[in-house]
Amino acid sequence: MKEYKETQHSIHYKSLSDLSFYSAGYEKCKPSYSYGPKYRNYQLIHFVLSGEGTLHINEQTFNLKQGDAFLIPSGKISYYKASATNPWCYTWISFLGINSQNYIYQMMKKTDDIYIIHNLNITKYKTLIDEIINLQENNVIHYLKANSLLFLILAQLFEDINLSESQIQTKSLANDLKFYFDVNYAEKLILKDIAKKFGIHPNYLTRIFHEKFHLSPKQYIMQLKLKKARSLLITTELSISIIASSLGFDDQLAFSRTFKKEFSISPSMYRKYYAEK
Repeated sequence: MKEYKETQHSIHYKSLSDLSFYSAGYEKCKPSYSYGPKYRNYQLIHFVLSGEGTLHINEQTFNLKQGDAFLIPSGKISYYKASATNPWCYTWISFLGINSQNYIYQMMKKTDDIYIIHNLNITKYKTLIDEIINLQENNVIHYLKANSLLFLILAQLFEDINLSESQIQTKSLANDLKFYFDVNYAEKLILKDIAKKFGIHPNYLTRIFHEKFHLSPKQYIMQLKLKKARSLLITTELSISIIASSLGFDDQLAFSRTFKKEFSISPSMYRKYYAEK
């Protein structure tokens, strides 16, 4: 592994800036090499140079290959693992600052898989990150160089996914709310707190969301939770109590009651039914 981490400035200092470089690196992974689960307080972008692997984040799993980039926003627990037969090689860059989450969320809104950008020309990103990794000292000059390269990388990503300021400004509030729910559905969401975050009244939040998607926010969030619950019951051996907890239910009983009401079958019977298929 190769890594360059800027240490002249504290994380606190960087977090109060508009946008600040934190680290960059490169790793050629061994078969089945894994990293995490890990929680971060900075934004992180990996670029897959070759091979394959999987990313697990926000109760979702993504299969990745050469040409993909995966975005890990701060505050999310992630886990990723190299393929056993075709392990990946990747390079990464991380950053923080007041506007750092805004930038990464703008990219996430533009992608179909939220956390994944597909079909990138990875070589140009590797070239820029290699320049950072090859910096030899931690001083003001190299801090400024690393930041200038970070800005180039983000600008290139915005260009590659065709993200323009006009597109950002014309995004409807309902779409912004949907994106927020898509990213945070596994948490215990309270509409009053979400409305406050968006600077609107809870009733207005519910009305504009229903007008756009023909579901209330609570119905939409529950659909996301139950869809993920079905997937976890079929594809994992996690206990029902852990699945309930990971999806923000108060307890296993509340989860089981909701699941059975929706699908007319208990979670345990649902798992048993599909296991026998």
